[in-house]
Amino acid sequence: MAKLFITNAFSLNMLGALPPEGLTLRVRPISLEEVKEKLRSVSFTSAVGHESTARILTTLLGVEVPLNRVAISLSPSDRLIVFQIKMRLEEGRILSEEEVRSLYEQGLASFVLVEVQE
Repeated sequence: MAKLFITNAFSLNMLGALPPEGLTLRVRPISLEEVKEKLRSVSFTSAVGHESTARILTTLLGVEVPLNRVAISLSPSDRLIVFQIKMRLEEGRILSEEEVRSLYEQGLASFVLVEVQE
């Protein structure tokens, strides 16, 4: 059964042990309204690892996005909504809720949908 995750980062480690032929990823920008619609229509798992990001996502999306520092393993047909900050932060930097909101409002953070295909 396909799963939906929301997170603040994407890593190739999320693909687990790749089959010999590999997997195909479809990656595309997704609007705030599309994210809201997807999260309202099916159950999802949060893998958001920063408290300030979880709080701002809860506010932006109108659904509870809990802090949940877990490792996830994606399978074919799974989807991952990534809240992506479009700049590299200094090492060890943790943003406040106000900073995350400001980055989003400035267009320096956005949503991306990653779909795993065979």
